[in-house]
Amino acid sequence: MFKALANWLSRRKGKTLPAPNDVDSNHPTVTEGTTTELESIETNPSRLVPYDENLLERSRTQWQFGDWESLARLEREILQHHPDRAKLALLAAAGHQQLGNMAAARQFTRLAQDWGCSKKLVSQILIAGMHNTLGRVAVITNQESRAFQHFGNTIALGMPGADVRLLTQARITQQISQLGITHSRQHQHELGTLLPDNLKSSSSVPADFANPIFSVKKLAHLDLGDAWAGNTINTVVFRHHGIVTLEEYQYTAFYKDKQTLRLVKRCLNDDTVQTHDIEGQYNLLDAHNSISLGYDRQGFLHLTYDHHGTQLHYRRALMPHAIGAWSDEIPMTGAYEEKVTYPTFILPRHGYPLTLLYRDGVWNKGSARLKSYDEAAQAWIDYPTPILSGAEEKPWTCNAYWNHPAVGNDGSLHLSFVWRTDSLGDEQLINNINIGYAYSNDNGINWRTSRDRLYKLPITPVNAETVYPVSPGSNLINQCSMALDSQNRPHIVFYSNDESGIPQYQHLRFDGARWHHQYLSNRKAAFDLKGGGTLQIPISRPDIIMDKEDNAYIIFRGDLSHNKLAMLKLKSPAYSHTLGSHLEIWHESLGYAEPIIDRMRWNKDEVLSLLIQYNDQPNHDMNHLPTNHSIQILDVEISSLRRS
Repeated sequence: MFKALANWLSRRKGKTLPAPNDVDSNHPTVTEGTTTELESIETNPSRLVPYDENLLERSRTQWQFGDWESLARLEREILQHHPDRAKLALLAAAGHQQLGNMAAARQFTRLAQDWGCSKKLVSQILIAGMHNTLGRVAVITNQESRAFQHFGNTIALGMPGADVRLLTQARITQQISQLGITHSRQHQHELGTLLPDNLKSSSSVPADFANPIFSVKKLAHLDLGDAWAGNTINTVVFRHHGIVTLEEYQYTAFYKDKQTLRLVKRCLNDDTVQTHDIEGQYNLLDAHNSISLGYDRQGFLHLTYDHHGTQLHYRRALMPHAIGAWSDEIPMTGAYEEKVTYPTFILPRHGYPLTLLYRDGVWNKGSARLKSYDEAAQAWIDYPTPILSGAEEKPWTCNAYWNHPAVGNDGSLHLSFVWRTDSLGDEQLINNINIGYAYSNDNGINWRTSRDRLYKLPITPVNAETVYPVSPGSNLINQCSMALDSQNRPHIVFYSNDESGIPQYQHLRFDGARWHHQYLSNRKAAFDLKGGGTLQIPISRPDIIMDKEDNAYIIFRGDLSHNKLAMLKLKSPAYSHTLGSHLEIWHESLGYAEPIIDRMRWNKDEVLSLLIQYNDQPNHDMNHLPTNHSIQILDVEISSLRRS
């Protein structure tokens, strides 16, 4: 394959190129000062067809880290109207080259040249790909020095001027993972010192190559087929529940397309899968319109879907533990159901019934209400008073956004929340403030502060316990997550600005006497939450789970993990950590997706079961591309490696 590719390149360049087996670490094919044409190709910016303006930068990042499968998913139909189509086609060719799809590689290479790529740039990228392949061969044959010479040459050829050492370390991790070879990150760090001097930079080894205190092991991976991925409607973090286990079965649901809501039932004993489609007309162009699942004490599934400040959409299964037959779309009680958003099922426990928490109202004038389900009467019952409300505040109304509700081992129900009122300034900065907390020992009838003082309902910004103050305009994100330790003490994760105005992941916990706060990240890039609709944000909202030893695990996706799903462990009792000491859970980029966790399975078996899908997310949910990607279930096991 190498010889044929070399001959083909030589014919296109009109001169002889060395065959791959003649490339030696003593004669690197890197020329200092080369300017990459991926940065300089002139294109026509005038386009009438909507396109993803972040596609080139995302694809360049995927090339840098060797995410070939994502590059190979670039399709001509998407690229042909893009102003950077020449560069994108060449990167797609590189992805196909590494996956051995030579016919597709040739096709996209021809497209790249037809659309404006020079022969010089084509040669640079494809020769860089040859070095990558030779590096993989050297890894397999334990020729470590040669392997890292080739990987370094790959980066230096394809991205002149980049931080070769840092990107080579990242490429090492990705290629070793793709080969299925197990190396500790500390070993990868040690191998990185084998880079020749001409490819080393002054950059320090990134912190996420530090020796971790835990490992993750894939237990199962199920592909559920392609589904809508034009935004994050299938993977928004506030789906509660997006995937859920009841006895020996696991259930999930997603939008396959705008006419199809698909339900899935998986047998955990043998991984057999059943599906059932509910046909309808679904608004997929608003990522708020996600699907939530619950079940009652008799094992009947309940389903809500497709609303953002609109009429409740609700169905109930007609048989227990089954997905094949459903009621028509019906009301619950008919009261307070005209402006519904964020329906959240709180599952039965300790004799309490299935309960629904939802917003009644809109983003700056809303109330959090509860309904509970009576199986004997097959009817829902409204709680008389909202539990959280800013709808009557004066002179400005507001709304409470809650994080994932958490249920204690004694049946207690815990909520943490932020308040939002009108946007700030001409930029329309999202104005979330303060983190509040409340818990209930009677399934939401009465609520108390962390100091065990009884609230008067509804809880408002006036009487809410603020457990961590956040000032207006601080990029505090709404709807993150909370979990409880074995003593039912809350742990909250979120992000907002640090003292320098950079959004950082943060951890807030209560030890029974006082609240503790710490930063979990050291990001360098600023961004602002502003405008309406679902935003295109470089980091996901974080999620949190806790194990039986009270260790906390933070799950996230974003620029810290090259858009791969990652996990950070906070070890009990101090919950200390090393910045950047996270591990990847899944080796592929997930675009803008957020973590969707089966909490019931984690609580029962300590198996982390996730619903994953690569998603786009156009800013403000405008100008969607009709994109589909595989939606999957991933099961992983977490193991400790050493004491810290």
